[in-house]
Amino acid sequence: MDNRVTGIRFVFFKNTSIELITRRIAITGSPATGKTTVSVVLEELGHAVFHEQAREIIQESLQSGSDVVPWKDLNAFTERVWYKRNEQYKSAVLEKINFYDRTNVDAYAYLNKGKAPLPELWEAELKNQQFEKVFLLPVWPEIYKLDEERTETLEECYEVEHYLLDAYKELGYDPIVVPRVSVEERVAFILSHL
Repeated sequence: MDNRVTGIRFVFFKNTSIELITRRIAITGSPATGKTTVSVVLEELGHAVFHEQAREIIQESLQSGSDVVPWKDLNAFTERVWYKRNEQYKSAVLEKINFYDRTNVDAYAYLNKGKAPLPELWEAELKNQQFEKVFLLPVWPEIYKLDEERTETLEECYEVEHYLLDAYKELGYDPIVVPRVSVEERVAFILSHL
């Protein structure tokens, strides 16, 4: 009896699957530069947008009489912001462009401005959270205004912008400056540079 198998064909399939890409885009800038407005329009256009939580934390702290505000307890405030931003980063919508209205790099910049140390654990997290592009909305005196949560003077806003640029550049990013034009033109500018 012949136990040889004959007539076997080997079929090889080419892998035609494409890598699923989840894109993360940072939007940064000092207070009162139009980040929230731009983020809202991006969201209205159907993009995944993760909004800044700092204002919400400040509002809650002011209402409850807590000291967890950046001008009283920068470390406690940054800790709350940091963990909320970690959750946002982990919540990215797969196969989509995800926009982040501020990132933990911003928190790092504020710590630098306040001469506060970056905890070792946060340093590792900061290096692991990567963004494809960073868009900076520059200080815009004509739209600047103070309110209960936004206490920085115009001069301080310029100082914050300096620290933001330094922090992003230190981590290897080259922020793209968004022109001071209408919100529609700003959104179009951002989308055209993706």
